[in-house]
Amino acid sequence: MKNILFIAIMLLALTACKKKDKNNNYPHAHWVTAKYEKSSLKQTFNVNITSYGVSWKIEPLDEWCSVNKTEGDVSEVIALTIEANTLTEARVGKVAVLCTIDGAIKGDTLYVTQASEPWAVHFSPSLLEVSPDAGHDVVEISFNRPYKIENLADYPWLKITEAPSTYLMETRTLSVEYDRNTAVEFRRADVRFAILDTTITSVFTLYQFGNGSRQSDSLTLVKLYNDCDGSRWTTQWDMSLPMDKWKGVTLETTPAGIRVTSLDLTGAGLSGTFPAYVCDLSYLRNLWLGDNSLTGQIPADIDRLQMMQYLYLYGNKLTGQIPASIGNMTSLMRLHLYSNELTGQIPESIGNLKNLMALGLLDNDLTGTPPASIGSLPRLKELFLSGNRLTGTLPETYSQNENYLNWEASVNICPQQEGYGFDNCK
Repeated sequence: MKNILFIAIMLLALTACKKKDKNNNYPHAHWVTAKYEKSSLKQTFNVNITSYGVSWKIEPLDEWCSVNKTEGDVSEVIALTIEANTLTEARVGKVAVLCTIDGAIKGDTLYVTQASEPWAVHFSPSLLEVSPDAGHDVVEISFNRPYKIENLADYPWLKITEAPSTYLMETRTLSVEYDRNTAVEFRRADVRFAILDTTITSVFTLYQFGNGSRQSDSLTLVKLYNDCDGSRWTTQWDMSLPMDKWKGVTLETTPAGIRVTSLDLTGAGLSGTFPAYVCDLSYLRNLWLGDNSLTGQIPADIDRLQMMQYLYLYGNKLTGQIPASIGNMTSLMRLHLYSNELTGQIPESIGNLKNLMALGLLDNDLTGTPPASIGSLPRLKELFLSGNRLTGTLPETYSQNENYLNWEASVNICPQQEGYGFDNCK
């Protein structure tokens, strides 16, 4: 009797298990989430398949949906990729997970709702801010319609190399080249990318500082810091502070606004090639870069610094000739280029510097005869030419200069002194 009762209980339990299995865990496979809403861009995301004891396969019902795995027999995470929507309307895609049970194909459908694309051309970044110097930058452009540039001809100083047009959403690189801005004021280009056969436009903006802005001076000094090993300078600049807090930098109010007027980095530890773009500091009156390790040549367009009064580049490793353009810097009062590796002749144009009071060219490798025009400089009181390979004699005009009486034989060369030595000066 007890055996019969035990058997009856077991049968009831099995019946209950079968009912539970049939009601809840019957053989099938399904998507854990049945619906996804996505943006218009191409993207890949993970979806979960739960399998209850059956093999399954996946069948994308829309060509713009694809999966990384099409079949399996256990629960898995599948990568679903949807292509970018190039249409102006939203769309719904379907992906089915199918299995065969008792000879019948059964399935569960995943629905993907994808938004339409509201724009056709997008830039990253959409705005560039650049220095007055000529330069080149790259911009990423994403597009899903054919386009053209409408108004690039309005900006002859700007060149943009277009990405090829296509109907597919793509991300490519635009080449953006711009000429030097020689004006005091900034200039701005708003370049329109027009979508063909529509009224839709996307605008790329380039903002180029002029030589008359504090911002451009700041960009120049930041470049100087980066190019000349600023992290190792004895004179440290805290880039988180305003420019007027950087040691050695003096700002003043000018007709063109607040500008850098003085830069003193004497013995600060500058290295690398002489930063020709310092000439962008158009309101600079005083430049002290002596006792550093700068190499290269003095820029040929040094005369862009028309307000310069004190130019100290001594004690570096500068090479090449003294540019003739230096004679155009008629505001110069002191010019010290000594203890470098300068070669060639002293340019005749130095005779144009009517305000020059001191000229220091000693300890270089200068050759030739000093130009007679130096002897006519009305305010010249200090002349240092020793330590070169100069030849000839100094002209009589030196001794005729009324300031000659103030020259000291111990620190100056003597008129009519062969070889420019310091002995026997009278």
